[in-house]
Amino acid sequence: MQVYANSNRLSLKTVLFFIIVLFIAFLPISSFLFFLKNDAFTGYFPPKFFMSESIHAGYLPLWNPYINYGIPQYGDMSSGFWSPITWLIASTIGYNAYTFTIELLAYLLIGGLGMYVLTGVWKLNKNVRTIAGIAFMCCGYNVGHLQHFNWISGAAFLPWCLWSYLLLLDKFSFRNILRTGLLFYMLIASAHPGIIISAVYFFMAAVVFYFMTNKNSSLKSLGTTHFYLILIIVLLSAGLITGYLDILPHFIRGEKITIADSLSDPTTIQSWISLMLPFSTVKNDTFFNTDISMRNCYFSITLLLFFILACTQQKNNWQKFLLIIGVLFTMLSMGHIFKAFAYKYVPFIGYVRLNGEFEIFALLCFIIIAAIELDKFIQQENTFKGAIVKIYYLLEIVMIILIAIGLYKMIQYKEGILYASNTIFSQHGFAAKLKAMIDAISFYDTLWIEGIIQLLFLWGIKWCIKCGDWNLFTKLTVVNIIIISLINIPYTGAGQASVATVQTIINKSPKGFPSPYLQPIDSYSYDTIPAAAKELVGDWSMYSKQIGVVNEVPYPIILKNADDYFKSKKDYLREHFIFLRSTTSDWMLCDLSPNKVGFFVTADDSSQLVLQQNFYPHWYYIDSTLKTKVPVSAFGINFMSGHITKGDNNITFSFEPTLVKWMMLLSAISFLICMLLLFVLKIK
Repeated sequence: MQVYANSNRLSLKTVLFFIIVLFIAFLPISSFLFFLKNDAFTGYFPPKFFMSESIHAGYLPLWNPYINYGIPQYGDMSSGFWSPITWLIASTIGYNAYTFTIELLAYLLIGGLGMYVLTGVWKLNKNVRTIAGIAFMCCGYNVGHLQHFNWISGAAFLPWCLWSYLLLLDKFSFRNILRTGLLFYMLIASAHPGIIISAVYFFMAAVVFYFMTNKNSSLKSLGTTHFYLILIIVLLSAGLITGYLDILPHFIRGEKITIADSLSDPTTIQSWISLMLPFSTVKNDTFFNTDISMRNCYFSITLLLFFILACTQQKNNWQKFLLIIGVLFTMLSMGHIFKAFAYKYVPFIGYVRLNGEFEIFALLCFIIIAAIELDKFIQQENTFKGAIVKIYYLLEIVMIILIAIGLYKMIQYKEGILYASNTIFSQHGFAAKLKAMIDAISFYDTLWIEGIIQLLFLWGIKWCIKCGDWNLFTKLTVVNIIIISLINIPYTGAGQASVATVQTIINKSPKGFPSPYLQPIDSYSYDTIPAAAKELVGDWSMYSKQIGVVNEVPYPIILKNADDYFKSKKDYLREHFIFLRSTTSDWMLCDLSPNKVGFFVTADDSSQLVLQQNFYPHWYYIDSTLKTKVPVSAFGINFMSGHITKGDNNITFSFEPTLVKWMMLLSAISFLICMLLLFVLKIK
């Protein structure tokens, strides 16, 4: 099938429609009545908040001194440090509970619109493209991973990258090169490393397929295209590449994981029941045998119908290719022998720990396959006859069986929502009743409740196909996707507290960068908020803006020497965050920023001055009195130190990753130039 340039642009009407659907489908989140649960605020928000605070205070956020005695912020692969969107928000309105939530919703919208634009490459019907875009925006992967911020942001740019890449392969031009390079950079800068690794193989497969099926392509032309594309990506990613290479030898996740760890949290084969009944995945952990966030594979009952039809009918080349790739990523997401094989023989796959991450590539492929098949069905003016009838009745029969099983088991075990009505209505207040109802729903309840919903929609879809009413068909499909999204989000994405409650806690963080307490680290408490509040926003040490922690804070990035320190006896908790080893002294803090700590120290004798920050390259010890500047010395397991002399000393510990800063500047300039050139070319 030939690839064509997309002539159907995104209209304002289409964008507004997607925004409305997004708002309704994710209403618990978009209304701010409930906050993003679990990892969203405890793991992904703190580094963005720190970046925002640093920039507004006038500092580059290169070193974060608060997380487990300090980490190089530019090496944090979970924070979106290198994403232009992160910098735009951090440097303007700043990060708070509301802007963080809006950013996540924006990524969902970007992904949905991207799929709408991508399916335009195949000249599909507008209704079909709308269904595909909404299905991708509200797919089970996104609904299940709302708490995993960089999984959502990475998925958002996948369809855009594929769209631009196909247009570039079809027509080499400076504009296509610039746009594709920028989109690939947005993917790399926003995504979790596992998505980046998977994307490399996905797009390698795409170019091989294009070369094999396009008679006009040649190795020379493809080589030229990819030379310029890679050059632009490298220029844009210069800072990111330098920053990641800088931290890789020093943090505990910088090496290939063990085979046992690489098989964790798959999308188990049981989870594929979610193709029909995604609500069932929110219960019965024993049956699904994986984390709840990894189970949901839904992409609408409508597209499932036409995906199965595509599998049974003659397929075009793109459908064949996408089916093979989708199946391969499905097997990877299932773990077991498939992941074990890839771990051993496929480079870099052994660095991906959570196998459910591969699922988004499978869903991307399956949605496109189904969309192409649905478009063919509409264009051929087919009615409800032939293969579609058999597949429809198969789905209908399976649905009825699942409803019957759910009702029978509910009655047999006398458990579920119908048997908990007294408990539910005895609660005071709507929120309490809602929580009790959510808790009371059993696995068998989910089968019959959602089974009835899906059966009703199947009947509606059958009627629309018989009548050829494709507008109503589209509306029914979109409503179905919205309802399925709404009933799953309370379990996988929405916490019990409101966004306002979370923001009230964050507001307790002091502004700017106050002077650290000159007290022993274990003599004052960082737990200045209740335990319930810590469950919402994470450990308060990431917000208190005081240096030092008693125990290790759970966080994706931890340096090897810091990890060794927390496993040891932690001998220096009775010291200040800065102290002298063997003499008495008077000191005064004179300069403090995330990247620098300066003191006036008067010592009775020469000694070692110890700063309780993790020893890491690029830290320098500057003695203004003696006019010396040397790299810091390691002290103990993980801290840094420098020598002071008897008498007055003007001392500064300074973090100066010179190469990273120059590469950061190169990336910023390259990004601005590419954006400007793309804007000028579009106008012309």
